[in-house]
Amino acid sequence: MQTGPRLRPTAILPSLITLGNLACGLGAFIWVMDAAAKNRPELLMYAGWLMVIAALFDGIDGKVARLTQGTSDLGAQLDSLCDAVTFGVAPAMLARGLVLLEGPGMELRMHPRLLVVTPILYACCAVLRLARFNAEDQGAEAGESDRSFIGLPSPAAAAVPITLVLTYFALSDPNLILPLSENQVFWLKATILRILPLILVLLGALMVSRIRYPHSLAWLRRTKRPFPRIAEIVLIGGILLVEPELTMLLVAFLFMATPAVTSLVAFLRRHGWLTSRP
Repeated sequence: MQTGPRLRPTAILPSLITLGNLACGLGAFIWVMDAAAKNRPELLMYAGWLMVIAALFDGIDGKVARLTQGTSDLGAQLDSLCDAVTFGVAPAMLARGLVLLEGPGMELRMHPRLLVVTPILYACCAVLRLARFNAEDQGAEAGESDRSFIGLPSPAAAAVPITLVLTYFALSDPNLILPLSENQVFWLKATILRILPLILVLLGALMVSRIRYPHSLAWLRRTKRPFPRIAEIVLIGGILLVEPELTMLLVAFLFMATPAVTSLVAFLRRHGWLTSRP
């Protein structure tokens, strides 16, 4: 009698870490629903931080699998299924929840269908991105997938709405490092609410695009001068300790935008629409 694939003992730990990712994603989704049911927007902040923890789980499960020699096809599929929930569905609902709960208080008028279509579009693109990754990763040359990703990875895409939501609440902190007036805080919060649905559409397009995004480990390995890279990490780490929400938002936007802008400039030059200055 034929049985299904069985996990080796060494594959149990990374699989549990992957399930921790899923548990955090589902917990965040539950907090989003509770925030809407109880009209408590602050629960969205807790949901956002829970997704940050999920991202940490997602970042270490593969490394633990390689260290323990517990990599398996089953673990790879499990990782993608968990990512579909945590970085596909949950961030879209988090962004929608913030606009629905906070928009009326700021007299923000938005087409109601926009708050239905954009989260669905984002989640569908995230699932397509994960499915394409699984299909193309099987035929990829050894080491190719360690250097870059095709399309914005779903965890990196999710980082943008997550950090926008966290920054939204951080702007109310009286100890914020930026000296902002009440009017400036109001304007920034209103801007976040206005751009969130559009950001979801942009992120969905980047996830299913063919733009190459660097792997974090490749970014660390490719430099021939490690000192500047170490200095960059120390600097980011220091700012992260002072203002974690703003730092994560900056890093998320830079990672999202830099390859996209570079590819756009290359496309324009290739078609003669943009010429380099002599």
